[in-house]
This record gives sequence, structure tokens and C-alpha cells, in this order.
Amino acid sequence: MKGLFKKIVVAVNGHESSIHAAMYAILMAKTYNLDLKAVYVVDTATIKYLSMNHFLISEESLSYEEKLKADGEKYLKYVERLAQIKGVRIQTELRSGGIFSEVVKVCEEYKADLLLLGGHENKNGKKNIISEKESDILSNSKIPVMFVKNENIEKLFKL
Repeated sequence: MKGLFKKIVVAVNGHESSIHAAMYAILMAKTYNLDLKAVYVVDTATIKYLSMNHFLISEESLSYEEKLKADGEKYLKYVERLAQIKGVRIQTELRSGGIFSEVVKVCEEYKADLLLLGGHENKNGKKNIISEKESDILSNSKIPVMFVKNENIEKLFKL
């Protein structure tokens, strides 16, 4: 029987939940011999909106965008190291634009079969929380989306 998935994408944003999703994606790639890509999107759409509405001045916008790019590179390097520890090849990509549109584009361009996102919980741990951007990704994705919520992923990953 042919496997359901051959190529998976994980969206990384620096939150602990996205790093956990990356760990899960790495374990899936290793276990099922899948191709894996991690993407970080610098949210220039929001920066532009904040600038246009005078919440940020242009110098602040450029500085903030550069900081987000540096953060993205740092998180993607970290995910690369995690994949290397498990002997998994991974492609990474740093993109700029609107988060949901860029994540959806990466999945289409990569011809991914599955997208993994980090799952969130509110402070009391009772309700699932999906951000507006995650909701937009879910609504616009043409492939299955998996929200990863696994408190024991670090033990499973054996960090």
C-alpha cells in the first residue's frame, strides 16, 4: 500500500508549540521516510499594516523586520540541528509576507501532503486556542493540517 504522505511541511514561529511540532515532524520523517521542510515566515504584512497606521515609524519597521529575520534564521537553524541529531534531512526556508498566504504557498510549491502546526492551550489548559493566522491557514490549505499537541514530545524525541 502506498503511504498517505511523502512530503510534509512544518511551520515554525519560535513558540514552544511550533518547536514541538517540528520535533514531531522530524520523528514522522524518520519513522515513515518522509521528505521534510520547515518554514518560518517574517510577517511583513503586519509590519506594513502597523506602519501605515502609524503604530511604527519606518526606522522601527525596518529594525523590527530585521529582528524577525534574525529570529527566523535562529529557529530554522535550531530545527536543522534537531533533524541532524535524528539523522533526518530537512529543507528550511525563510520567507517574508503574510503568514497564512506564505505557508500555504510553501505547501503548494513543495507539493506537500501534510502541514504540521503547533497546537496551543489557554492558561488553564482547558480550551484549544487557534490564532487568527492559524485559522486562516486551516481555511486556505489545500492539504490536511495537523495540530501537534504532545506534552511528552521532548521525552519522545529524547533531547
